[in-house]
Amino acid sequence: MKEIFLKNTIKLIIGGIAIGLLHQYDLLIAILLGLKIIHSFYKRVKTNSLSILFIIGFILTGIIGFTCEYLGTSYGYWEYHDVPYQTPRWLFFAWGAAFILIYQIEAILYQKFPNMSNRNKNLYILFIVAFFPTLGEMVAINLGTWTYYVPYKIFGVPLGAIAALIIIHATINVFLGTVGKQFGIKDIVYNPIT
Repeated sequence: MKEIFLKNTIKLIIGGIAIGLLHQYDLLIAILLGLKIIHSFYKRVKTNSLSILFIIGFILTGIIGFTCEYLGTSYGYWEYHDVPYQTPRWLFFAWGAAFILIYQIEAILYQKFPNMSNRNKNLYILFIVAFFPTLGEMVAINLGTWTYYVPYKIFGVPLGAIAALIIIHATINVFLGTVGKQFGIKDIVYNPIT
């Protein structure tokens, strides 16, 4: 299990550094993230593991995330630096990529530990949705990508933003699990029908 978290932590730090160092080239970041996402979708198609819930989760997370970013910047809670727009063009893709990362970690955990109790699954999900998106923000923020103007920060990320990340990602997770079970949609993460 340690290797799963370590590998994905390294991937996320590299992604955060790339965004942080290239943040003034928002179209380039959007293209790079778009290519990475296309690659993720292609791998799922190639292995016949592309679920409709995966697609819905990606799109839903991107839309909700972008909407929250737009509202947050509109009300002055944070600001992106060195971009000519209120919100960078890569935000939808970054939120969607966060969904993909969380999904991939969960899928690996459930494949390696199929008999994991629901309590442990929920604890791991909570840790995953709290740790990984927050870490990505911390790296990019500390490289000058954006600044929050609200108090109580941990390495540049306010506690309120951490709570919002947890609520958004966990709610999408619960929603997709409910939809998967309600409609009998097979999915390794949300409805692993055996």
